[in-house]
Amino acid sequence: MHDASLSRNGFPRIGMVTLLGALALGFPIQAAPAKRPIRAAEPAAERLKVIMAVESGLSPEAAKARIVRLERAWTRAGAKGLLKAPEWQESRQEGRQAVLGKAYLGSRPGHSAMTEDQVRAAFLAQGEERRVSHVLCKTQEDAEAALKRIQGGEAFEKVATEVSTDPSAARNHGDLGWIRQKQLVAAFGDPVFAVPVGALVGPVKSEFGWHLAKIWEARHKTAADFAAERDGLMKAAAVTQLKVKRDAALETLRLRYPLVPDMDVLGADRTTETLPGDDKKVAGRVAGTAISLRTLKRHLVDILKTMGQSHSLGAATKASFMEGLADQIRLAAAARRQGLDRRPEVRAALWLDERERAYARYAEAFLAEAKVPEAELERHHQAFPDRFRQIGSLRLQVLVADSEDRVNAALNQVRMGLPWGAAVAQFGSAEATGNPEPGWVEVASLKTLVPPTLMQPLLAGPLGQPVGPMLGPDGYMIFNVLERRPGPVLPLAECRDAVRTDYLKARGQVLVDQSLED
Repeated sequence: MHDASLSRNGFPRIGMVTLLGALALGFPIQAAPAKRPIRAAEPAAERLKVIMAVESGLSPEAAKARIVRLERAWTRAGAKGLLKAPEWQESRQEGRQAVLGKAYLGSRPGHSAMTEDQVRAAFLAQGEERRVSHVLCKTQEDAEAALKRIQGGEAFEKVATEVSTDPSAARNHGDLGWIRQKQLVAAFGDPVFAVPVGALVGPVKSEFGWHLAKIWEARHKTAADFAAERDGLMKAAAVTQLKVKRDAALETLRLRYPLVPDMDVLGADRTTETLPGDDKKVAGRVAGTAISLRTLKRHLVDILKTMGQSHSLGAATKASFMEGLADQIRLAAAARRQGLDRRPEVRAALWLDERERAYARYAEAFLAEAKVPEAELERHHQAFPDRFRQIGSLRLQVLVADSEDRVNAALNQVRMGLPWGAAVAQFGSAEATGNPEPGWVEVASLKTLVPPTLMQPLLAGPLGQPVGPMLGPDGYMIFNVLERRPGPVLPLAECRDAVRTDYLKARGQVLVDQSLED
């Protein structure tokens, strides 16, 4: 259960552990001799095997050098105090559980891998996807008031942004993207997939609150889609097969290791926001292992992305979601019961997981403070000018309407598939809109008209996706970018931070490894 988010330097954001963790695993902790380079012990054969399996194509000499660097990063991260925070304890524990769980599943018999024909058939049979927007309200009355506004002609996106209690609505205006029915709780998903495209759904009630939804589009995957996605789908099939094996194992393990939630702790705090002291509160126990409230909240935020980070989860709901954490602990407990944690190859995998996490933590801290010479920045800026080039002009469609209601209706209809020209004819002011054919507009002149909040999607958002509305000099406006032309390269003085970040992304690992050679 690795945290896959990236730091600004391109390294995984990993939590921190204590140095005592290595002693618990039985691995040596080496202190640095005074005024002498840090020397790691000769790597054990199993560690060498594991690291060469993970990094295919690595020679034995390169693998040994990698192991030495990992040991040095571990020691230096500890010396810098990077391995003392609660999040490192969580991360290290999650890593141990993941390694042991994988070892346990690997020890169980399984079926042969799925064939390409089987994967294709499963891909084509996975059912309909729908693009859905969503408003979440605390009460039925709030949901009904929001519905009246939408039925009265206000844009769904506008109402979602202003009304929805889902925190993500401020960013995505209620848009959930493409989803399948199984991704949603039944109380919300069943009605969303029971109506035709274009329909409004709600208010309907779920454990999260009262919902409204708008169904914009629907689609089914085709054979051409499979051909384009084949490699990823074959890998995903292997993951799915492992999940089937995992689920079968857990049927027994859930009975052997029941989860015991602390309903008082779960009921006292209904948010998913991590607060000081959450790492000290025990949300539940399973197989002799405590699950902290902090760990549970991080898990909830991750799994509730589709529905947003709800701030009104009850104790029973939190307890049900905690089963996902409990499952990983159960698998690890089963591995220890079989003695798998004493096998040399598993101990080596545990060592590697822990050291890789410490390496990433050290790398992030090192690069945050790294001094990049001005000459290197200038050289990088000159070598890759297109990375620091501005957008010069946009081929843009514009619609200007006389009222906010009309521009919102136009935006809504375009997003539902109405051609731009038809939207201009139906909702636009012909005099203010001018020539409805797309034309090239200089970004510099557009910036004098359009606020920064809209310029960003115009410059970097998907092409062909309408942006707006905004109040302009001639009325309410929406835009549609069809093409972008490059402009001048920013001078180094105006993009130094971006050049530094890009340089460290390209050279960061080399610099980190060089620092570990010192």
